[in-house]
Amino acid sequence: MLSSLTDWLASHQQWLGIAIFLVSLTESLAVAGLVVPGVFLLFAISALAAGAGVSLTEAVIWAFAGAVLGDLLSFALGRWFHQDIRRLPLFRRNPQWIDQGERFFRRYGWLSVVLGRFIGPLRPIIPMIAGMFDMPAWRFIAINVLSALAWAPAYLIPGYTAGQAASWAVPPLFWGQALNLAAGAAIVLGGSLYLLRWQRRWSPLAAAGLCLLALLVLILQQHTLDVFSATLVASREHLQLPGLPALARPQPEVLLLALPIPLSLLLARQWGACWLLLLALTLTLALSWLAELSTASSIAALITAMLGVSIVLCNRGQGFWTRVSWLLYPLPLLALLDSNLLLQQVADPMALLSSLLCASSAVLLSSWLVQRASPLAPMPPLARLLVASWPYLIACWLLLTAP
Repeated sequence: MLSSLTDWLASHQQWLGIAIFLVSLTESLAVAGLVVPGVFLLFAISALAAGAGVSLTEAVIWAFAGAVLGDLLSFALGRWFHQDIRRLPLFRRNPQWIDQGERFFRRYGWLSVVLGRFIGPLRPIIPMIAGMFDMPAWRFIAINVLSALAWAPAYLIPGYTAGQAASWAVPPLFWGQALNLAAGAAIVLGGSLYLLRWQRRWSPLAAAGLCLLALLVLILQQHTLDVFSATLVASREHLQLPGLPALARPQPEVLLLALPIPLSLLLARQWGACWLLLLALTLTLALSWLAELSTASSIAALITAMLGVSIVLCNRGQGFWTRVSWLLYPLPLLALLDSNLLLQQVADPMALLSSLLCASSAVLLSSWLVQRASPLAPMPPLARLLVASWPYLIACWLLLTAP
């Protein structure tokens, strides 16, 4: 049945946008989303959209609209029927679905709406649970829209990229090197999260050591990834984020735009946070020099370190998996920064990966050094809001003033 649907869409490409909308809506809809293989369908349809010349922006808009509407319908369903939903035949046979959703919602509150969107079995349940618990509608709508902005590109880009890659004239060694790099990235990310999951004082130090080891291996084995790097550089037009203007080349003075962050920390008397930021930037600069990164790559490392420090400062006092969810926070900015550097040919993929490892190592090591005696206290709400929102305000300003 699924193959018949994709075959039909391949021959009726004018319906691809509507198909993305309907699959996104159905996957987010209570009950229906539990039985529809939405991830597979979105991957297949987004790949077809790339081959048919549908822009990524258009595909993401369709997915965004479907996800928002699906969650709103699920929320309205829970708000209208409340506990009577348990009488539906599907939930009478599987009461554990609602029970699991209720436990998750009670534990994480409004954040469960964000996290649930990215967790398969909970995705169509959590909006309905939020309605059953009478979550304020304005709050749900705001969280629904913001989380969908992250969900839509996250679920469409892999399939869209695969569809574009089908037309790439890539050398035979490209996919082998890409697989090796992906495996290494999974080991570093998974290993770091495993070490941090212990939540011991030595955990950040051990995770920093793993990132430093990965950086050393990348520098020593960089020649084994030459085909992968050169292919991405030659195909850099495929990496351009659609609808976004090309920014000016980053200069060292761009770092001055981040001054409100340390100033807000000083005004809030967050001395530990100030030391963390200063130490992280210093270590990042030192590691960038040791790795012989270019000026542009070093600036990218410093910006990444600032984002990493923002994550550490803003997630104080929260549970482990809530803190992990903050890793999604810098992804749009890093995608904008790295794609811009690649398009302007001022940095290659391996240099950008090295800058990411330099910044990650520096932030983790700084976090261990600053918090050896005692953990950092949570920041005041106003300071946290400024630290978290300022990088995005700067990004919006740069986009609006781009030539």
